[in-house]
Amino acid sequence: MVIGVYQVIVIILFKLHRMTSARRPPDPVFTLRGSGCPITCLKFSDQWLFSGSEDGTVHIWDLRTRRPLGTLPAHPGHSVLWIEFFTNDQMVTFGKNGVANVWRAAESSWKCTDEIKTSAMGFCPGAMLKHDNLLALPSDKTSAVDLYDIKTLKKVGSLYDTGSNFGMTMSLKSVSETSQFFVGYEDGSVGLWDSKQSQILDKTKFFHDCVMCLDYNSVANLGICGSPSNELATWNIAERLINRTTNLGVTNPGFNDVRIRDDHKIIATAGWDHQVRIFGVRNMKPLAVLSYHKDSVQCLAFSNDNLLACGSKDQHISLWKIF
Repeated sequence: MVIGVYQVIVIILFKLHRMTSARRPPDPVFTLRGSGCPITCLKFSDQWLFSGSEDGTVHIWDLRTRRPLGTLPAHPGHSVLWIEFFTNDQMVTFGKNGVANVWRAAESSWKCTDEIKTSAMGFCPGAMLKHDNLLALPSDKTSAVDLYDIKTLKKVGSLYDTGSNFGMTMSLKSVSETSQFFVGYEDGSVGLWDSKQSQILDKTKFFHDCVMCLDYNSVANLGICGSPSNELATWNIAERLINRTTNLGVTNPGFNDVRIRDDHKIIATAGWDHQVRIFGVRNMKPLAVLSYHKDSVQCLAFSNDNLLACGSKDQHISLWKIF
């Protein structure tokens, strides 16, 4: 009888251990150190990861050797806000100094071939409107977005809602295969713009505070944005209107970045509380909290093979495999 009770207890403890282990968040597959400065933006390209830093440097990391390949003095003394690629051998960086630099691969490094000087001095990254061959960059005019031709780098227009003041532009995101793009504003609203029609199609207020970050996946027709509060808001587009769908609350306030994975199965958020949170798209339920960093997580990026990179104020980049 005693042996039977002991066996039952062992079985119960074993099952509890398995349940707890199954729910335990994963560890990073590896980390990248040596930037020497807080990480401000990330971008994957093939087997490389490009990271922008607060001091204006872009580091290029080889993901096979997990070592740095080199650095670019992209925006000395000013945070790198955005890195994007025109092609495999041509990219653009945008800095807090309001300058967009165009780079081309040259032998084993990159060479700055041109620049766009703006008067914008904020924290808003740019967006590439590939459908129209345009770059969208924040303007020095409040609530405005300037458009530049990708080939000539000349300014071709400025979009703003006459008579309205939404505050500073905080974030930008294009809608794939269309002329539309989203703008997150300081007043807590998100606007849907059409670059060809040069007009705002709709605007919805999601927060009392500013929109810190946003992302949109065209296949899933899913948008999500975060603010300094502890809330995330999601939406979709129907007949060129923004329709709010859900509000999600987390324990601690403050979001710096949010990313929807390309397969539109999971969402990752970068928090002021040093945590990266993973949500399932299907029911918007929390799946995991990734705890590694010792300071605010400032930026995120997904690779084509679903590797998640997280850049932090603690100067480290953690990389995770999330299935």
